[in-house]
Amino acid sequence: MKAQEKNRIRIKELFDAGITKATEISRRLAIPERTVYRVLESISDKKSLTHKKGAGRPQILHKSDRNRIMALVQHNPRITLNECRAKLSTPVAKSTLSEEMKRRGLQYRQAVRIPALSQLHITKRMRSQNWSKVFFTHECSIWMNSGKIHVWTKKGQPINLPTFKHPSKLHIWGGISVMGKTNLKVFTENFNQERYKTVLNECLIQEANALYGNQWVLQEDNSPIHTGNAAEAWKQEFVPHQIDWPSNSPDLNPIENVWAVLKKRLLKKGFTSSNELKEAILEIWNTFDPEFLKPFCLSMDKRIRLCIKGGGKKINY
Repeated sequence: MKAQEKNRIRIKELFDAGITKATEISRRLAIPERTVYRVLESISDKKSLTHKKGAGRPQILHKSDRNRIMALVQHNPRITLNECRAKLSTPVAKSTLSEEMKRRGLQYRQAVRIPALSQLHITKRMRSQNWSKVFFTHECSIWMNSGKIHVWTKKGQPINLPTFKHPSKLHIWGGISVMGKTNLKVFTENFNQERYKTVLNECLIQEANALYGNQWVLQEDNSPIHTGNAAEAWKQEFVPHQIDWPSNSPDLNPIENVWAVLKKRLLKKGFTSSNELKEAILEIWNTFDPEFLKPFCLSMDKRIRLCIKGGGKKINY
């Protein structure tokens, strides 16, 4: 019940109790006299004290049009406001249609491109296993002074950040497990099978054997660099076990979250050379101790559960 309606009821109660003067009722209830006078007039004219809902502005869109809008959006999520307007029986302004979309909880947002998944990919994504001895590995690229950078400044003061036409770019490769991590390889050359074998030999084999003996498992994506004949032949000799990892599934790999943390920390620093960027990358990587990395690896069971719940589709993790 609204406050105005409550006040009208309180005024009537005092009136029925024999207090009929507007000034006295106003004093007792701390309600303006003009409000009391209006209510007393309604009482004397035997009018209802209940607020009647006004007719309001008539709706521009008919019910059939509103249903049509939802049908159009469901059939074609890419449809624009102008295209939608052209298909309605009632001429409406673009702003009216936009408000109706908002009322229905719809937003016209930029779609995020994700890797396409085949039925085989989906089936593989929903497989679970023991993740305690798995080394999750991947490579990524980092550009110098990339990403959104925020700084404190006074109002009106320009914020200028020197940029380069061709900024330096470094590639990194690393791996994480429940008990520790590999050495991090930072390089500028293009990745190929020969370089991949060198990276595994220099950064992974010794560390993995030291932690797990010959019981560890290598996780890698299905890049041709990883699965080519030369790389596979080398891994058959030096890698004890491998996972049949589903293609197009970076959302399942916990090291992607570690890369995100590393890049976020790099944004807090400024670099004038690729050497400074390399030193900062290695410095941050060295701060990632087993206690920090363990939750990422242990998240695999939850990732798989979310994946199964979503029918094998991409998960947000």
